[in-house]
Amino acid sequence: MLSNDARAMINYVNAILNNKVQDHDIPEIAEGDADFLELKESLRSIKLWEKMTRDSEARHRLMTENASDIIATVDLSGNFTYISPSVEKMTGYTPDEVKNHYREIGYFLPGVQKEMDRQRMRIKAMVEKGQRFDHLNFEQRQVRKDGVSIYTDTVLSGIYDEHNNFRELLAISRDITDKVKIRKKIIELAETDKLTNLYNRVKLDDTLEHELSRAKTRAATFALIMIDIDDFKQINDCFGHLAGDLVLFELAKLFKAMIRSADLIGRWGGEEFMIILRDTDASGAMKLAEKIRQGVCQKQFLEHQHITISLGVTVFSDDATVYSIIYRADQALYQAKKNGKNQVCLI
Repeated sequence: MLSNDARAMINYVNAILNNKVQDHDIPEIAEGDADFLELKESLRSIKLWEKMTRDSEARHRLMTENASDIIATVDLSGNFTYISPSVEKMTGYTPDEVKNHYREIGYFLPGVQKEMDRQRMRIKAMVEKGQRFDHLNFEQRQVRKDGVSIYTDTVLSGIYDEHNNFRELLAISRDITDKVKIRKKIIELAETDKLTNLYNRVKLDDTLEHELSRAKTRAATFALIMIDIDDFKQINDCFGHLAGDLVLFELAKLFKAMIRSADLIGRWGGEEFMIILRDTDASGAMKLAEKIRQGVCQKQFLEHQHITISLGVTVFSDDATVYSIIYRADQALYQAKKNGKNQVCLI
């Protein structure tokens, strides 16, 4: 049977744990006892730590549930273990829909989902080898529940416990749709010819380099058409430079309407234009060039005036640089001019 002193000590400890103790409540047996005073301070430290933990968890929960970014945790099997309520505001999908049915609803686009699965398997292999996963950052396009496209930037990192053991993945996604739109507009302005609204020489150069690399590595091919307006100086002299600008603008619209969606056309400079035709041989390029030539001949410009164009055509042929391709197209154009203009020449 417990003594009165023992009961007093137990009651005092419980009072500390329940935050109901006063300093004058110390049992007589414990007064001045160094071990008891140490125990008392330890218990109070535990209670303080518990309170701080509860406050921290409450703050964390408040921040997570009211954050504008999407905060999610994912295990190495690809299952969401948590996703914040902000997902509904950003994507239109409820947390339950995303957490339990994200694959069925197409929360991620197929290509993105495939890449994410690949990265998850890579991270899983790292964790199994005892390697630490730091973080991964990527942008993606997502389709909201209402069908509207948005762009998000996601930072994926690992969550580790106090013993440095991997627990799960933390993903924080932010809506960057406006940022992406501005970036695309800046790129568009940098690549667009102001007068004709076609691509400019910067874009043409970049595309030529890309097609050359693709042709070398994938055994693909492409063709090039150089176009020059015949006697364009006479148009400027007779009708003025504003009329000449109008002719360039109208021709640009005509060219754009006649090429395929896979082709790329731009203003090379002055009254010269260039068309890059992906996966096109000499026969296909010549047919399109002739079609364009005839289309220009049939169109009326400036008070029922007719103009003509000359076109030079070439095809990739184990070229080491884009300059050799451009040179052949330019020589073909020169030959068309020399032969009397208003015609197509292939080199």
